[in-house]
Amino acid sequence: MPRLDPRGDEAIETTFRRLRQDGHSRLEAVRMILDVLDVSLSEAKELLLTSDTWAEARDETDTDADSDPPSADGPPPAPG
Repeated sequence: MPRLDPRGDEAIETTFRRLRQDGHSRLEAVRMILDVLDVSLSEAKELLLTSDTWAEARDETDTDADSDPPSADGPPPAPG
């Protein structure tokens, strides 16, 4: 079976873009890949990880994770 590459397949990348625009999660995208393409779970995950569209989502997540933690001057956590 030829190796799938979303960067080389406009239809896959376009589908990923549409899923993101419609608010679907990466998990939902993996499920759709499994439903539509005859690939293994690891291949579906690799497709998602190598796509330009979901790379943007990872970059956004990484940027959020790099931001400063909440200030210690804030209110204490609620009890219980």
